[in-house]
Order: sequence, then C-alpha cells, then structure tokens
Amino acid sequence: MVQLLLHNQTKYLLITLLSLPLAAGNNAITVEHKGTSSVINVKQVGYTNNATVYCGLSAGIYSTHTCTRAVINLNTTGHGNTAKAYSQWSNHEDNVFTITQTGDNNYGYLDLDKDDNTAILTQNGNSNTGIVLMAGDDNAYTISQTGNSKYAKIYAFGDDADTTITQSGTGAHNAYVYNYNYADNNSSTITQSGSGAHDADIFWYSDADDGVASITQSGSGDHTARLNFYNDDWNVGVTQSGANDKSFTATYNCVSNCTKTLTITQYD
Repeated sequence: MVQLLLHNQTKYLLITLLSLPLAAGNNAITVEHKGTSSVINVKQVGYTNNATVYCGLSAGIYSTHTCTRAVINLNTTGHGNTAKAYSQWSNHEDNVFTITQTGDNNYGYLDLDKDDNTAILTQNGNSNTGIVLMAGDDNAYTISQTGNSKYAKIYAFGDDADTTITQSGTGAHNAYVYNYNYADNNSSTITQSGSGAHDADIFWYSDADDGVASITQSGSGDHTARLNFYNDDWNVGVTQSGANDKSFTATYNCVSNCTKTLTITQYD
C-alpha cells in the first residue's frame, strides 16, 4: 500500500511516482511544489519507506517563495528508508537533488536554497545518515556512503564551494563540514576508509574564501582530525593511515592578508 500526499501550485511540473511494496508495511510519498518547470521523480522498492519533497511552500510565512526548474530524484530500494528533498526558505532556481538509497533504515536529507546548486547523496548499506543544509549559489555537494552506520553532515552558507565526503568500509565513520557566512570558493574533501572509528571536522566560518582542505583517514582504529579556519587563502591537508590513536587539531584566525599552508601526514 502506498500513502501519497500531493499538493502542487504550478504551471508546468512533471512528476513520476513509483512505489512497489514487497511485504507488509506502507510506503509514503509526500510532494508539495510551488513554482514552474520542475521535474520530480520518486521511486520506492520495498516497504516502510518515506519520501518527502517540499519545493516552495503554499502557506505560512514563506508562502511567497517559489521553486523554479528544480530537478529532484529520490530512488530507494530496501526497507525503512527516509529520503527528504527541501527547498523552501527563499526563491530558488535550477537546483538539483539526488538521493539514491540501497539497503535498510538509511536517512537522507537535502535542503538547498538559492540558485544553481547540486547535491548528490548515495547510500549503500544500512543505518547510514547523510545531511546537506545549504544556502548560496553555484555550489556542489556530494556524500557517498558504503557500509553500515556512517554519518555525514554538511552545513554550508556561501557561493562557489565544492564539498565531497566519501565513507566506505566497516565500522563507524563520522564526517562534518561547516562553512558559514561568505564561505566562497572553498573545496573541502573528506575521505574515510577501513575498519574502526573515524572522525573528521572541517570548519571555515566567516570570510573563509579561496581555501582547499582535505582530510584522508584510512586503516583500522581511531582517527580524529579537526580543522578550524576563520579567514582567507588556505591550503590544508591531513592524511592519517594505519594503526590506532591518530589525532590532530588545527585552529587559526587571521585578520587580513592571510596566506597559509598546513600539511600533516601520519603513517604506520
């Protein structure tokens, strides 16, 4: 059985909905769209899956906001998965949302506001969580999770930033990227592989322009890396590989004329 709620205020909208319950339990699809020329595709194979699309709101304090030329693809195979695509807090155009889930009990949430943004979330396994919350223009965000119990979160407010998080292997992995307020032209990459616990944070914050940051953690055991930058012109790299108990924290604040390079490599 499929439970479907559809509310649309638009001139041109193409919606394709396919839900194939394979056992007991309902699938649910909710679509609310306000705007023009969007394409929404939702596919569910399995049971107790939940898909929600809010693209422009029809009521409340944001009722004047519209969703124009959005492309939203939610594709779920398995049981107990949640896929959410939101774009509601401002007028927005030409945003692309893609969530692909294969497995059980995965959670995916993409919220893109403003224009010309792309977010891709791919989950293969069980009990993974991927979240992208952003506001800005011309950004690209990718989260790829393979295995079980992975957690990735991206908070971004700015323009022209590219961020990629890749998590694979067994064991817990946690990755976080935050670039608030005018965090433009950044490229943040986190790669976590292998068994055991991995934990990584990249912080950019205000006026953090023109920076490149990369954290690579591979192998068994504990890996922890924290980076925190409050100004311009960064080129950062942290690579940790091998045995347990590797950790690094870097914090830097600069008022003006900042050009910085930081490279840490740890091997066993």
